[in-house]
Amino acid sequence: MLRITQEEYRRRLERLETAVAEAGLDVFLVSSFDSIYYLTGAGFEPLERPFFLAVYPRGVRGSTLLVPRLDAEHMKKARNVAERRTYWEHPAPEGRRWLDGLWALIGHAGRVGIEPSLRRDIADELCGLTTEVTPLVEGLRAVKSPDEVAMIRRTVRYADRGVEALLAAAYYGATAAEGFARTGALSRTIIREVDDWEILTTRVLLATWASPTSAQPHSVPDLNDRLREGPHVALSFLRVNGYAAECERTFFTAPPSQEGRRAFRAMEEARGIAFRMIRPGVACGELDQAVNEFLRAEGYAGEECRLHRTGHGIGLGNHEAPWVAEGSTDVFAENMVISVEPGIYLKGECGGGFRNSDTVLVTRDGCECLTRYRSKIDDLTIRGWRPRARLIGALIRRALRLNEKAGLARESRRQTS
Repeated sequence: MLRITQEEYRRRLERLETAVAEAGLDVFLVSSFDSIYYLTGAGFEPLERPFFLAVYPRGVRGSTLLVPRLDAEHMKKARNVAERRTYWEHPAPEGRRWLDGLWALIGHAGRVGIEPSLRRDIADELCGLTTEVTPLVEGLRAVKSPDEVAMIRRTVRYADRGVEALLAAAYYGATAAEGFARTGALSRTIIREVDDWEILTTRVLLATWASPTSAQPHSVPDLNDRLREGPHVALSFLRVNGYAAECERTFFTAPPSQEGRRAFRAMEEARGIAFRMIRPGVACGELDQAVNEFLRAEGYAGEECRLHRTGHGIGLGNHEAPWVAEGSTDVFAENMVISVEPGIYLKGECGGGFRNSDTVLVTRDGCECLTRYRSKIDDLTIRGWRPRARLIGALIRRALRLNEKAGLARESRRQTS
């Protein structure tokens, strides 16, 4: 059974206590879900109610957890916590608010560290204190322990299976909905296979961006988008018991054009540059710059064509430090985990996105690509009639009433035009 040990949670907290002391802080307020989960192993659903873990310089006093009374019982599972306190509700009468509980806990502190993600309304309530925004926990999370790497490897296996499921659902004329519908099956597989499955820290997103929508990687695909000519992007974006991974592949349901093959080849060569550069001591910004210079020389320049950096860190979050981008001050270290995903985005009727994304481990002298799904253009070109996929797709469209909904949408557009 893969899990983080009690000893590792203890070491994490000790490292943070040391970092708090080195920063000259009297107390550091941990407030984000991922940070509290990282330090205590306790997942929760915060909604509008704030949670705090107050961490002091090592040797001063033990850490204290402040949570809503509603969550007091299940937050007993939090490890390494010396004291637990509660507040009544949010909002609540004066004297029973989270603010009252927090002031009672840290009101005499001189310098208080807060996380960059702390909600603005909460930060504003601390105006009577000397606060410093500092990403102490994010810095600790950047380099993974052996157990964390093992858990990411497990998630990677499901990420690969997610892309496999999306491509199994693909054929010329398939809808994006037929890929989305595979999410449930993969979620059930994870629940069945992961002995200590956690509902609050597991998430599965499988999605297909059909051409030309694939040229907008942060758009939301319409369920009726059709896979026809041009490049499509399959995304498998997972988190299993807290630890994330991603795998993305550019694929085709019609023979790619000459320009499509050229863009795909340039994207793959850019990934090769990244893989060859990754090793401890290399600046993340330098890698992104090298990739950008190569693609610029290939004729793929400008923000509209590129849209985003080469990659980002992966761990408890699908997006976290280090940032593989020009302007980043991050430097690769052994056991960091990152994505490698330089993209090319082309306009036009058969335009779209060219992006293969992998989850990659920085090793002692280079890197290891953890995702294993095939990435060659010929392997990612769907051929044949695929009668089984078409039959399943027809059943999915009928169950979701897609044809009926598409007709209603067309009629609505006609009436408003």
